[in-house]
Amino acid sequence: MKKLPEVIIIGRPNVGKSTLINRILKKNKAITYDTPGVTRDLLSYPYKWNDKAFMIVDSGGVLFQNQESIDMQPQIEALVRSGIEKADKIIFLVDGKDGLNPLDAVIAKVLRPYQAKTIVAVNKLDDPNQPNQSLSFYKLGLGEPICISGIHGHGVANLLTIATADFSERELSEEYKKAYKVALVGRPNVGKSSLVNAIINEPRILVDNKAGTTRDSIEVYFNQGDDQYIFIDTAGLRRKSKVDESIEFYSTVRTAKAIDESDLVVIVLDANDYLTDQDKKIINQALDAKRNIIIFVNKWDLSERSDDARKHLEVIAKDELPFLENYPFIFGSATEKLNLGKLFHLIPSIIKNGEKRITTGPLNQFIKKCLERQHPRIKSGKRLKVYYATQADTKPPTFIFFINQPKLLDASYIRFLENQFREEFGGFFGNPIQLHFKGKPKKET
Repeated sequence: MKKLPEVIIIGRPNVGKSTLINRILKKNKAITYDTPGVTRDLLSYPYKWNDKAFMIVDSGGVLFQNQESIDMQPQIEALVRSGIEKADKIIFLVDGKDGLNPLDAVIAKVLRPYQAKTIVAVNKLDDPNQPNQSLSFYKLGLGEPICISGIHGHGVANLLTIATADFSERELSEEYKKAYKVALVGRPNVGKSSLVNAIINEPRILVDNKAGTTRDSIEVYFNQGDDQYIFIDTAGLRRKSKVDESIEFYSTVRTAKAIDESDLVVIVLDANDYLTDQDKKIINQALDAKRNIIIFVNKWDLSERSDDARKHLEVIAKDELPFLENYPFIFGSATEKLNLGKLFHLIPSIIKNGEKRITTGPLNQFIKKCLERQHPRIKSGKRLKVYYATQADTKPPTFIFFINQPKLLDASYIRFLENQFREEFGGFFGNPIQLHFKGKPKKET
């Protein structure tokens, strides 16, 4: 899959970058909030305009001044500078209501070497009949300003046409639509963002020791061999009692949505602060969503790194959460890029295995063997009868067993059936499986 050209939107805080992104995509993809610094990372989205496919990139607000006192501003601006360097086009967004701001001139100076690929867009001109307020922005020396309204959409089509004028016509590849969607979830500061940056070998996401650094669910598109991936870095999930800000509330909602829409969830744990109560809640959230799962134990470079230590941590997890016996563990390090190859090997194989179908014949042979090996106890003089079984769905693999009376089954026998099922058919390591039992009234003979 050939890489798509990139159009990055930059500007000082609160000029409406994320609002413009949402207008273009016709979706609420970026969090918008009337507070500077909500967007901190480079957020990319595939888009097609006039038969020209490209990636549109949202960015954090920049000042390009000595602003060490502003939370994470130097790190945000380092990411934006890297985005400017590699972008094919730059949309420099300014605020038409405020007029020319001294910070706009500072940003324009940084963009001067990139003038040939820069377009000035004057936002918040919500009334197309009002007097032209863009004239003052000619002073930036970056060419003719384009008047737009991110909220109402005025001028946005013209802006996109100008921004993509040099791009070749190209379909938005079906490969993007077929890409594996992989959500990375975990507590704050377990290393999710570092892991994504290590995987793509490029700084796209802000990394800091402070909890709450990642606020949005960040989609990063990546190729590895013949496989395409969308890695979704999510906000760290804290206990509900700790979620008290509106921005963090929306971050939590976006994380839950990312889990629900993913093909696979990588649950990131910290090898040195291992399997907390919050970790268990996050694991259960992914299990309840019936997602494919890999457990990635990060910061392994800071631990003993012996086979005995690894086995010990696995035993702890499986003792606390026995169902983890059916899911793979990878012990690695984002900073040292340790065992990332194992991650790439497992992701497609687990997803593909979860799409496997088992025909009715082998399923019913399996049931017969299970009943011969161990039959559930008789209840009220009734004995369980299984008439037949069938696979109803994939993603997750779902099987329906038609039986005489569901009340004859107890939880322990269902667990026995699931364990026997996984052993019999294999290939479901890392996949949730669902076994449903439906009563089928049948006259006893």
